[in-house]
This record gives sequence, C-alpha cells and structure tokens, in this order.
Amino acid sequence: MEKHKKFCKTAAFAFILAASAQMIFSAPKVSESRQKLITYALSFSGVKYVFGGTTPESGFDCSGFIGYTVRNAAGIQLPRSANAIYNYSLVEKIEPNEREPGDLIFFKNDMNSSRITHVGIYCGVYNGKIKEFNGKRVFISSVSDGPKTGVQLCMIDERFWKNHFFAYGRILPRTGA
Repeated sequence: MEKHKKFCKTAAFAFILAASAQMIFSAPKVSESRQKLITYALSFSGVKYVFGGTTPESGFDCSGFIGYTVRNAAGIQLPRSANAIYNYSLVEKIEPNEREPGDLIFFKNDMNSSRITHVGIYCGVYNGKIKEFNGKRVFISSVSDGPKTGVQLCMIDERFWKNHFFAYGRILPRTGA
C-alpha cells in the first residue's frame, strides 16, 4: 500500500511479538485457530516487501503474505490479490464491532474506487513493549511504502490507515461458534 506512515514496527520486535502473542494483545479470548493464525503471522515480522512475493524466502506483498499465512496456519487457500480475497465467497463481510483478532482488514487507496488495494490480519489491542503501540488496535501486513517496508505491525487508527480503511472480513469461525 502506498504512502503509509511511520507507526509500523519490523524485525526489532519480531521475537517479542511471535513468542508472546497471546499475552500482548488484550482482547476477549479467541479460538485456538485464530490464535494460531496470529502467532504464525507475527513470526514473519521483518520479512522484506517484494511486489508479487509469496514466500518468506523471496519476500511478501500484502496478499502474498496473507495467502501464505492463512494457507499454512489455517489450511485455507485464498485468491492471489487483495481485491480477489475481499470478493472471495469464503470471506464473510462483517461490521467493525463484530471483528475479532484473526479477522482480515481491508483498505483502499481511493475510496471512490471499487478496488481493494491492501489486506492485513487484525490482531487486537496491543499491550506489549512497543510504547507507541500500547492501548492501540493493530494489524499485521506486508507494507510497500514508508520509512520501513515489509511485514510489520501497524496501528489501525494511525491517520493513513484510518483514512483508507474499508472493511473487515471473516475467514475463520467466530470464537465460540
């Protein structure tokens, strides 16, 4: 996604994020499959951004990262682009107040366009060692522009992401369902 701003973190905290994923996000307890997806996604923090990238060895673009993560952590094969993932029949569109950690979050560069341009995994509210993230809603994705690129944790309410947010989608069953 173009022109994202400064509030994303990469490799410096990758080990902290992956090792303590359950403890750093304050959210209602989520299902084991959702926790597995988040923990697996966080394990790729710091992997470089590569347009068209679909593996940790080659690097990831946003949809390549989501596809790889969801396929390996949840056994679900997703389409290749962010727009195709959003429109995929297995992705249930949900309201923001229905989101849970492990749901997908979608963004648009141009809100007048019908095309989704970015996708990530919602992680919950952060309560860990990265000060500027504490108490903030975050997601993980592979970003293409800004001071840092690659797989990283980003704040949903940071101005750029807030202004480009479009929707949430569910691919895993609701916790408790």
